[in-house]
Amino acid sequence: MSSSSFPAVRKGGSVTDLRESNLSLVLQTLSTFGALSRAEIAEHCGLGVTALTSLVHELTARRLVVESSELVRPAIGRPTSLLEMDTSHWSVVGILCDREQISIATGGLDGVVVSITRYPVPAGSVLGFDSYRPFLVRAVADALMQSHGRGRTVAAVEVAVPGAVNRDSGEVVRSILNGWSRVALRGEIQHMFTALSQDPGCKPSRVVPVLVGVDRETNYSMLTQVYGGKRSLSGRNLAYLGGRNALSGGLYSRSAIEHGAAGLAGEFGHLVVDPEGSKCWCGRRGCVETRLGLAHLYSVCTGLPETDSFSRLGSAHQSMLNELLSGAKEQDQRYLLPLKEAGRWLGIAIDTIAAVVNPDEFVVDGYLACLQEYLEPGARVQLDALSALPSLSGLRIKFGSGDEDGSLRGAVLAARDALIRHPAAATRPKRLSGKIL
Repeated sequence: MSSSSFPAVRKGGSVTDLRESNLSLVLQTLSTFGALSRAEIAEHCGLGVTALTSLVHELTARRLVVESSELVRPAIGRPTSLLEMDTSHWSVVGILCDREQISIATGGLDGVVVSITRYPVPAGSVLGFDSYRPFLVRAVADALMQSHGRGRTVAAVEVAVPGAVNRDSGEVVRSILNGWSRVALRGEIQHMFTALSQDPGCKPSRVVPVLVGVDRETNYSMLTQVYGGKRSLSGRNLAYLGGRNALSGGLYSRSAIEHGAAGLAGEFGHLVVDPEGSKCWCGRRGCVETRLGLAHLYSVCTGLPETDSFSRLGSAHQSMLNELLSGAKEQDQRYLLPLKEAGRWLGIAIDTIAAVVNPDEFVVDGYLACLQEYLEPGARVQLDALSALPSLSGLRIKFGSGDEDGSLRGAVLAARDALIRHPAAATRPKRLSGKIL
């Protein structure tokens, strides 16, 4: 059974809006509970038999729902057929844009990743988004071809970027690691999918209206924590602190990611915790990044200037993390002492964030989770002294898996959710005409 949680179904609006809300409600129910009988779906959704019959007919026609091979055999009466999500027709895609690599994951309506493909971007060949675009076009074209090769049609795409992203406008406000500023990425991706689907080389030469979303990569990583694990966090208030290379975060409120007015809610890496501290690359002084950032930790442990450490984050963050882990495991005090101090600052960061947003759960993930053995003791000492405070008294603190592909997997989940919320996007492909990229 899939554990999932979705924003509340829209109320009011036109008859078309109401019907799509009801279609979405049926899909959400099947996504949450798995295969169900029509009577069970009607009970969960509060729908009448006639209305449900019409909705199921449309969802089946859209290839979103299918009759299950499983039957319920009651003690009395005929066997009852079950309905379940159709995971064989539509493809959802997650894209992670790094400066020197583009990673693409594909999955289905169950949110399970079936493939991850990585496309290198030659170092030094990219100066801003204009020179990055051709590499992204080729990666997107390959993802489209792969889906078609499996007999699936791409219906929803989510794009993860390290940096500040405005989810509503689909704009990358600033990505220092990528060297981007004010990139209308959602529009770019939509144009790529539309134009590539007109290419005679993309078989079949057709396209459906593709749902495209863009977000900060840690928001997607947070979704893997909400949906995954033995204990689902959906329906909870969650604060997240993590990142693969630079430090960021996210906020999840009961059933949805909180983005704020400009998409910057949960950007905890640049929360000031030490006003007299060193200057951060964001322009502030004493950010969490200046105490817990991977570049900072690597610099204080190895003696490499922090500017040089920062320049390596895009391509060498995994080797930097491995060196920290190796030095700490060898009980080298040059590594152990700075990591112990970093643990204290992690406790300070958790306390500060919890005092502001008061979550039920706090998840530490990314490279910080990989360093849990060395960071957690200092963080616990710092927090234990304050545990009676209301913001901390009932707070559950969890370390994630530090999965390098967490943001990719979360992007696939977000694309799956987008299609479930907007089932009208699952329509018969239309032939288009126009220029090819």
